[in-house]
Amino acid sequence: MSSPRHDYGGPDHISDRGRRHEPLPGPPQSRQQPTIRNGERPLMPDHLVIHCPACPSNEVETQHPIPNDPSTTPALACLLCGHHWRPSALPQVLAPDYDQAYGTAPALAEEELTLAMWAEGINLRAHAARNGQGPAVHPGGYRLFYLRQAAYLDRAAHAMAVAARGRLITSQQAADAADAAVMAADLLLHLDLDLDQVHVEGALGADLPQWQSPEGLRGYVRQEYTAWQEWECAARGRQA
Repeated sequence: MSSPRHDYGGPDHISDRGRRHEPLPGPPQSRQQPTIRNGERPLMPDHLVIHCPACPSNEVETQHPIPNDPSTTPALACLLCGHHWRPSALPQVLAPDYDQAYGTAPALAEEELTLAMWAEGINLRAHAARNGQGPAVHPGGYRLFYLRQAAYLDRAAHAMAVAARGRLITSQQAADAADAAVMAADLLLHLDLDLDQVHVEGALGADLPQWQSPEGLRGYVRQEYTAWQEWECAARGRQA
């Protein structure tokens, strides 16, 4: 049986997107950490793909330090070749790359049109609510809008950077696009913090210091967009 639709104030064909982003009644939900039973080691989340530096495998597991033993530190281990290495060897920002995050995303022109229609719907709902003619847009709805808007600007800025390297546009145009992407990402991250992270779906919380840079903010957008798309895919599978 399909899940009930929730009207978030956007166009009809996307008004049920983000159902999972509507919190349950009551106090804000706290972030739930994965449960690890004795003797089990957690695999890295699917959308945080890490390749072994010693072989082509991306089947990597975390190995936690021994409790109360300061001489041990977290490590990563390859399930194929057994190579071990420390988190210091990881990229500064642990987030999906552009292919992982946006490989199945709509074309930029299509997403731009969707966002314009969605913004109009949100504004109409807000105006009606101020006049007592209906409820305001749910926080989960405008959070999803800001997520998709930030992802759109992140993708556009990446494309502009590639074009600038090929001298198809000026470096200033690429820099302006990057600034817009960072501003949208910062808006999303602070919205998540203001909402006590009840809508954060990625493995790493919005309050981590790794996001506190222009590169980190855009990486946060890719983490959240990837996690949202994974849920969308799973939801469609359940409804099939």
